[in-house]
This record gives sequence, C-alpha cells and structure tokens, in this order.
Amino acid sequence: MKRQKICGIIILCLILFSGCGATLPPMTEAQEDAITEYAAALVMRHTRDYSSRLVDLSLYEEKEPETEQPEEPEAGGMDEVADTPVVDNSSEETKTVYSSIDSLLVPEGVSIIYTGSQILDSYPAGEEADPYFALDASAGKKLLVLMFTVQNTTGEEQSLDVFAAAPRCMVQINDTERTHIISTMLLDDLSTYVGSLQAGEEISLVLLAEIDNTLESVEKLELTVNTAEGSVKTLLQ
Repeated sequence: MKRQKICGIIILCLILFSGCGATLPPMTEAQEDAITEYAAALVMRHTRDYSSRLVDLSLYEEKEPETEQPEEPEAGGMDEVADTPVVDNSSEETKTVYSSIDSLLVPEGVSIIYTGSQILDSYPAGEEADPYFALDASAGKKLLVLMFTVQNTTGEEQSLDVFAAAPRCMVQINDTERTHIISTMLLDDLSTYVGSLQAGEEISLVLLAEIDNTLESVEKLELTVNTAEGSVKTLLQ
C-alpha cells in the first residue's frame, strides 16, 4: 500500500514537472532515483515509524517539555533548608511588674504617697526659691511638678538610695501628652534621692517634667517607672 502511494506521488511529480500537454524530458537513471527519493521523503515526513537519510523526522515530532527531577538526598544526610535567623530568648530575663512605686523604689516599710501637682515656670517657686538650687523651664515650656510624701512607717531608721536604682520615669497627661521625667540634682528630687529616714519620719519629694506652656490644667496623670529590677504603672489622679 505504501509503495502504491509513493508511485502515485512520483507520477504526479513527473506530470507537474512536464507541464500541460508537454512530454516528459529524458532523464538519466541517477535523476530518476533522485526524484524518487525526494518524493518518498515527502510521504515519510508524516510516517513516524520510518527513517530517511534525507530528512530527520525527529525534527517534526512533538516533544513534551522535560521536567527537572529533584535530587534525592544522600543517605544519612539532611535536606537543605533556607537560612533563617534564630533568635535565642533564653537569656532574656522577665522583669517583675510591681503594684506600687514604693515597692519598686524604697525598702519595705517606707511608703510613697502622691499628694498633688503644680504647673510652674521654675522650681522651687516663691520664697523657697534658691538661686543655687533651682530649675527654670525651657523657652516655650513650663514645669509640671509631681509632689509626694515619703514616710518611714517602721520603728527603725531606714536608708533610701533611689539614685542607685536609676529609675526611668514617664508621665502621661490627660490621656494625650506623654513626657519624660527630668532627673535633676535637686535635694528633693525623688528620682535621685539618697538619704535616711528616722522611725516615723516623713519628707516631701518631687518629680519634675517639662510640658508645653499652653497646657493650663491637669485632669489625669499616669506615671510609669522602669528600673533594672522591674516596672510599675500607676494612676496618680
């Protein structure tokens, strides 16, 4: 059957080559073999099971795309993983949250009680002012003075060293403005106080913060104190 198709194509080629009404030109045996081979190649382009020395049929085959196979891990090895930074939190210490300022800053038996606040241009003010131990507010600012009574409620002398605790304090005013407490060398600065209290003795100490001079009144105050030992957040007013 294949041979008949080949012969038919050869005859068709010879007719086309000869032209309408024209006789076939004389051909040598080599020319006839070349035409036969060419016609056979045309047919065999559509025959996948046939090989020709003139046409590489593999060029006409539809090849499926090759997919890259994953490499098998070596025996006893481990799969590679992406480099991911590992954070070791085992050395981090959890800070204690204290219930009150006095439990964080002073020995047991000494109480710290908030007594009120003032907004001033300088501290101390009035007759108490001392030119060598006074603090003035910066330009465009005022001083917010938080006042405390510190009392030794025990029957023995108590030593206080708040300076060694190095407290970092912040106050939030009226639920809007937050500002840091200033650490000063004033003798009555609670954040840097060093001294002793006799049995039953009480003293007045303060914390100072700079605020905008447009703030006229304080409705709510929340104080946050942090040290290396722990922290406390308390609502003053």
